[in-house]
Amino acid sequence: MKELPYFLSLIKSNVLLWTIITTNSLTNINLEGTIHGYWSNQCLEFRDYSLSKAEKFKSIRITDNESNMMLDFYTDSDKYIRNANYYFGEALKNQDTSTVKRFEKFDIGLDMPVDVEVTNYGGKYGMVIGITVHKKH
Repeated sequence: MKELPYFLSLIKSNVLLWTIITTNSLTNINLEGTIHGYWSNQCLEFRDYSLSKAEKFKSIRITDNESNMMLDFYTDSDKYIRNANYYFGEALKNQDTSTVKRFEKFDIGLDMPVDVEVTNYGGKYGMVIGITVHKKH
């Protein structure tokens, strides 16, 4: 397996997020010490969540459905699109614009492909880093 981009390695080293991904579940997890709320049985949101000292997000929304789990990281910082190569590796050539960058599928070690997309919505929405973990069928 080739080395993971920095951002995905941060997710993999985060016990809470990695547990959610590996168990495919938003329940029976320890949420102690987090600011969180459930939108529904299939959607959990964390507020003011940090992956590291330098990587803090105003919101992380996790949506679980039959075919995939989507993790959306909301931030006002544009560093993720400006420094996309550092955080995610090289963007796909035909999927690289000033407002959207899409990346190759990644293997995070679970035999489940992972898609990454960074979108600058501007205004009150800011940047959204979308991580989609495809489930085995």
